[in-house]
Amino acid sequence: MSSLDQQLDRKIEQIRLANERRTKNTNALADPLRELTTNSVTKSNALSRAYYRFGLVEKRCMEALISKLNPMRGDNPQEIELLATEYAKAFPDAGKHAYEHLERAGDMLVNKIITIESPRAGVLRDKIPLMLIVSYHPKAGKIVCEFNPKILPHLLGLRGRFSSYPLREAVSFTSSYTWRFYELLVSWAQDKKHTNDLLAGWIDRQSVEELREMMGVPASYNWGMFKKKVLSVVEAELRKKANIHITFKEVKTSRKITHLNIKFIEDDQQQLNLGGSGS
Repeated sequence: MSSLDQQLDRKIEQIRLANERRTKNTNALADPLRELTTNSVTKSNALSRAYYRFGLVEKRCMEALISKLNPMRGDNPQEIELLATEYAKAFPDAGKHAYEHLERAGDMLVNKIITIESPRAGVLRDKIPLMLIVSYHPKAGKIVCEFNPKILPHLLGLRGRFSSYPLREAVSFTSSYTWRFYELLVSWAQDKKHTNDLLAGWIDRQSVEELREMMGVPASYNWGMFKKKVLSVVEAELRKKANIHITFKEVKTSRKITHLNIKFIEDDQQQLNLGGSGS
């Protein structure tokens, strides 16, 4: 090997090591009292729009764990831990039940199947287990999880078609439907460079059936129940807690409501009229 080749190899190795240091997942070394709410949740749009149903506790734990991943990192970070102390600090209403929440959520996380639109030709959807393993550590007051390697491409090494939000924006939600819908809005939002740095956007002719699936709404809910028990709750909580104003315009096929035109914008100054009929 020539002297020039050796210099290039050394330079490339220096760059590689520097990049690894920048993107190193340090959650195993993090201060146990470090606030989760300083993290951001980043995932592919496909995962944000996946089909699954979680209760609020399971949703909190899933997103807290994801927030500990560095989305620029390309390798498998192996185990990610979530401590009861940091969970309780992020979600004060958990109180002394924080570890019970973690244990219960762990059971759900390790058994949950996420259904995602498949990128492969001829395949409509892929069903992927979320977690490879979840371990309980009662004395340490934590759960230790390892994401399924098939899910990791939706969480790591992301270069396009992904979205991100600060975890602190969602910790006050009291409905898992609100959290799921918030994720959908983030994935549908326009680039903030074009919206005065506000979360804003729209989606036309969103299938009601697909929206129900993405939010994990029971099949027993007819349109009236879906509108009253889910969409109205979501709209009110996002307006109150995230200053996001939403309108739903119903679109009928024959006499059945089959699609929605959805508009949304973040605003903390005034109530906005976005047009359409509110839900």
